[in-house]
Amino acid sequence: MRISTSQMNNIMLTSMQSSTTGVNKSFIQLNSGERMLKPSDDPLGAVQLMMLDREQADISQFKKNISNLTTQLGQTESHLDASNTAVLRAQELVTGILSASNSTMEGREAIATELDGILGQLTDIANSKNPNGDYIFAGTKTDTQPIAKDPATGEYVYQGNSDQREVQVAESMSIPANQTADVMFSNGSDNIFNTLDSVINDLRNPAIDGSNLTSSVTQAQTDIKSTLSSINGALTDVGGQQNSLTMISGSHDDNKLINDKLIGDVKDLDYSQAILELNTQMAALQATQMTYSKVQNLSLFKLM
Repeated sequence: MRISTSQMNNIMLTSMQSSTTGVNKSFIQLNSGERMLKPSDDPLGAVQLMMLDREQADISQFKKNISNLTTQLGQTESHLDASNTAVLRAQELVTGILSASNSTMEGREAIATELDGILGQLTDIANSKNPNGDYIFAGTKTDTQPIAKDPATGEYVYQGNSDQREVQVAESMSIPANQTADVMFSNGSDNIFNTLDSVINDLRNPAIDGSNLTSSVTQAQTDIKSTLSSINGALTDVGGQQNSLTMISGSHDDNKLINDKLIGDVKDLDYSQAILELNTQMAALQATQMTYSKVQNLSLFKLM
């Protein structure tokens, strides 16, 4: 089969274009450090990269959630510690009410005044807000003040709910982000706010007799002990959640490192192999150019 000069030219030009494309691709790969310049270079690798990138994005979001939740739990722990200290002081004061030195109205008023301050401190803690202005201990009713005094009954009531705000920290794991004031300050049938308020009123009541005051103090001691148990239970829960977050965060860090390596294996360029391919492509291009030049110079007149 005879090949015309134009056909030969087309073959040579196609070969040079192919070699030039390969050389250009190799230069781009070497400059970028990436083996895959477009999905069609490695369809299976492209799919794997897409899945790994999605997983890395999920890990980043989980890490962000963990960081925010760690901050929230730290704030909760701080409030619980302060509450525990305040209630312990209230316990000391209530226990000392029946001592001889506090039998006078002046002595009782001094205790009532300090207990009043503790009651205010605990109420402020229960009604704490986060930097966004949301109530921390109101369950999911974050726009509702958790603890308030009912004007009709004169008693402290909980206005939030018992729902917990869940934060996703892993693919199939969520951790509660909050404690609720009704649980934290519970003493069984009532709450620490009404317990302290009742004792304060009894201390300031000059008409109360010794028997009734003793009964009030005894009940308050029982209620305070129960409240301390509730606070310590909440502290235990928060500590466990913080430990879980630490372990989960470490697991995410490990998975991220593994994924980074897998991404590198698929995406990163093998420089020694790329340079070898570039040299081969350039040699092929030069050979094609030389052949094309010789073909172009062929002429019957030169043979005559």
